[in-house]
Amino acid sequence: MEPTVAFPQNWTPPRELTRALPREIHMSGRGMFNIVLGSVFLIAAVYLGVWMHDEGARQAAKTAALHAQGLEVTGEINKLWLRDKDRVPMVGYAFTANGVRITGEASVPKDRWAAIRKAGFLPVRFLPSNPALNHPSAWDEDGIPVWYPFVMPLMWAVASVLLLISQRRQRRVAAEGVPAAGVVTRCSRIKGGWAARYQFRTSDGTIAKGRNKVPSRVEPGASVCVLYLPQNPRRCYIYPLSLYTVVQ
Repeated sequence: MEPTVAFPQNWTPPRELTRALPREIHMSGRGMFNIVLGSVFLIAAVYLGVWMHDEGARQAAKTAALHAQGLEVTGEINKLWLRDKDRVPMVGYAFTANGVRITGEASVPKDRWAAIRKAGFLPVRFLPSNPALNHPSAWDEDGIPVWYPFVMPLMWAVASVLLLISQRRQRRVAAEGVPAAGVVTRCSRIKGGWAARYQFRTSDGTIAKGRNKVPSRVEPGASVCVLYLPQNPRRCYIYPLSLYTVVQ
């Protein structure tokens, strides 16, 4: 439970906050960065969704073609390794098709890894018209789940929308917010900086609370200027704001 605070007496807001509303404001460098980042995320989400859909369709078509038209040969295992940090089991192999030596590689299901490591040969299925399309015949290539092309881009899109909504909210508070004396009640470390909790008194005498990210630690008990929307005091920020600056 946050302690009761003593608000500063005879407090006056910064001069630029006493001018008629809406105030003249400028977007800060960080605000511009957020706009660019949010736009990039949104565009990337679209491209990621299209790419993942096409990649899933390609994998499905390859698997279907190998089952319908593929020929099976015995390939020679020439390499075994664990890929990336996830240590995905991998096998490299070679076989002869149409008089040409072809090489390939594939991930191995973990339940087959022990047997593959002991074997020197591996059944491989390939397309006679294009031997470069091949895969071990004992299992199919891991395909992209049907839901994946929707869920992953959606997460990026949601992150972009939330970023842009936060930008829009702070813009309104910067232009229309009412200044009030606030007192920090707690400041704690978070990823990328600090988060300050504070209390402030609205114009009608109500005690409201807020929490914002701040660039550096603010000692509990320190006085701060808070900008808030009278119709929604929960929409509040410690002044100066990070994404917008008020014209002096």
